[in-house]
Amino acid sequence: MRRDISPKEHAIIPALSLRQLVIYLRIGGAYMKRLVQMLVKRLMDRRFFTKIFISISIVSFIGVFSLVYIYQQYYQNMITDNELDRTQRSINQAGYNLDNQLRRVVQNVQYFFYYSENSVEIEDAWDRERLQHKLEAFRTQYSSELESVFLFIKEDGEEGQETIIHDTGLDRVPDIHYRNQSWYKHFLAKDADVWSKPTKEHLFYQDRSYTSIYLMMGKYDLDGRDGMLVVRLNGKMFSDAFRLLATHDLMLELKDAKGHIVYSSFPDGSGSGDAMYLKTESKLSYSGFEVQAYTNKKAILDKVRQIRIVHPLVIIVILLITLVMSFLLTWMLTQPIKKLLQLMKKVEIGDLDVRFSSKYTDEIGLLGRNFNKMLANLSEMIDKVYVVEMEKINAEMKQKDAMLLAMQHQINPHFLYNTLEVINCQAILHDAPPISRMSRAMADFFRYTIDNPKAEVELRTEIEHVKTYLDIQRERYPDIEIDMDGLESFGQYPIVKLTLQPIVENAFLYAFAGERDYYLKIYAEDCDEQTYALYIEDNGQGMDEQAMEAMNRLFESDDEELPESDESRSRGIGLLNVQQRIRLRYGKGYGLLLEESMTGGVTVRIKLPKEGKGNENINRG
Repeated sequence: MRRDISPKEHAIIPALSLRQLVIYLRIGGAYMKRLVQMLVKRLMDRRFFTKIFISISIVSFIGVFSLVYIYQQYYQNMITDNELDRTQRSINQAGYNLDNQLRRVVQNVQYFFYYSENSVEIEDAWDRERLQHKLEAFRTQYSSELESVFLFIKEDGEEGQETIIHDTGLDRVPDIHYRNQSWYKHFLAKDADVWSKPTKEHLFYQDRSYTSIYLMMGKYDLDGRDGMLVVRLNGKMFSDAFRLLATHDLMLELKDAKGHIVYSSFPDGSGSGDAMYLKTESKLSYSGFEVQAYTNKKAILDKVRQIRIVHPLVIIVILLITLVMSFLLTWMLTQPIKKLLQLMKKVEIGDLDVRFSSKYTDEIGLLGRNFNKMLANLSEMIDKVYVVEMEKINAEMKQKDAMLLAMQHQINPHFLYNTLEVINCQAILHDAPPISRMSRAMADFFRYTIDNPKAEVELRTEIEHVKTYLDIQRERYPDIEIDMDGLESFGQYPIVKLTLQPIVENAFLYAFAGERDYYLKIYAEDCDEQTYALYIEDNGQGMDEQAMEAMNRLFESDDEELPESDESRSRGIGLLNVQQRIRLRYGKGYGLLLEESMTGGVTVRIKLPKEGKGNENINRG
């Protein structure tokens, strides 16, 4: 008994089928994966000679077939491009000639209708015989290009008399009524378009072409008359323009400005957009017509197939040569390696006295000599390299830490800090404010070095320390102008501790040595997204140019020897100390640069990164 399937079951069936398909795909994928793994395993289990030979052969075969394929594609593309280029040039020339011919025809018709002494005037319609002679003379003169010429005249008003005037050499077809033809519709619409679309319409037995184009020129509202000169072109003019180009493998179409087919060399005359053709186009500048050429792909492929006849023989010869060369190359490569493999098996069982002997100096011979050296020095080299490298790393780390610690502790006398605190207390007790201010400033000065163990601080902290130092110096040099404005926006950037104070101290020691107005300016600016620069500028005694250049060269190098001049030695100790600490902290690319200031003094430029290395403790062990 047949049971109907419920809608619910109907929905389950496709889902089950899809699930089964997924399962089958997974099973098939897993099977293919196992098959590939099995083939690879079998190949890898083969002898080295077999693997090398198969690998070289596969690569060679792939290369040969790829080369043949690429050559075929290149040859086909080259033939196609050459054929299309030749076709393009041909239709360009043919179109240019046709365009000139059409221009001449239109100009002749315009001249005949509008300008010449023998022009056709619709006002002379009463002189029918005279008009017929003019039309016959014009048609006879251009008989190779024109099939028929007639003048259509209509009296004013909808019911006005209509007259077709033509020469006696044309015979009207009695069964054809002109009011159904396209040129008449153009006349009624007073259309100014000279060209009609391609048409099969004709009025005379002498109209030979199956399809042609009318040239229409009108004069309207002249003494109560409208007139139009209608010229039917000889369609043979279009076929003759492309007669030498059109072949079985090259089809041509000529379309007017609106896309209507004027001429086609296709057998059915309807044109083709089939994929079996390659299309090229050429636009006629005067008439607006367009020539379209369709090149048969099969003709191009036939030329390509001619060269393919030789390919199998070439491939066979190349493959035979490849197999022989692969065999010889594989044998030459595997024999020394096979010998080295036998020696390595002996090394595996503990025989370290074996040696590889080879009379060749190629890579395999070099590998054998290195194998011999490895057996002699393996254990010793491992221990030596490991121990030496570790000791070197530890020594460098300890040296850097020791140098940084020693440099920053050169001015950390803890006992002075405690002594100054006692002096401050005694000064307060004995009512001596100047002594109290000096001792408190000195205590703050040394507290910065004692209580702050960090190697790197924020710029705002370093600036506060410099201000403390300047407070102390102000007691001795009250007239020196100090400018530290504009540093607030840089306060969060990092700086090595005790960088600015030694440089400022140098200015007080060597720059401010006369009786005149002095100033000291500290400011900063951004260099780029990663770095910024601090400037300590004075208008003091300045520095000798040669000594300044010598100091800058010393800053750029890793040398720790000061220049020989007394000025460089006296002024350079503190600066070199700062430079070395910045280099140890941030590396090359950062540090000091001496320049002459605008007022003749010295400007010290300090280049620093905007991102530091964290708050490391300089007292770490």
